[in-house]
Amino acid sequence: MAETLARNEAFFSALENMFLVEKERHGAEQALELFTSVIRRGLRKAYSTQSYMKGDTGDFARVVGARDKAVGLRVEFDDIKKDGLVYRFLDDPFPNLKGQVNYGDLDATYMRFKVDFLLGNGWHYSTGKHLWLGNKYTEHVIMK
Repeated sequence: MAETLARNEAFFSALENMFLVEKERHGAEQALELFTSVIRRGLRKAYSTQSYMKGDTGDFARVVGARDKAVGLRVEFDDIKKDGLVYRFLDDPFPNLKGQVNYGDLDATYMRFKVDFLLGNGWHYSTGKHLWLGNKYTEHVIMK
């Protein structure tokens, strides 16, 4: 299984610990709500400092790729077309949450925001492969 890059262990561990503490105190649903709020706040700030054209899949790949690289995640983009692209995570940002939460619910905390914020209405994603299922990578197919 791919692992989070060592230089960002503290960053990702803090987010994992926040989720686990909130889950213990208030349950999984509340933990996901808090996690979503924290992730969205950070991503909004990061993406707002970059120029991009909303709805442009090339800009999505550029902006998201730069942010992911900045936090030490290895990602790749494939099949970039006007109406879709493939977004792959080669690293698991939250390996310590496996078994604590459904991977689809966790991924939605950041994927829905990325798609909505950078691409807009009418866009959606599906996840066909996931590191937690034993695949070599997590693959999100984003389509209009």
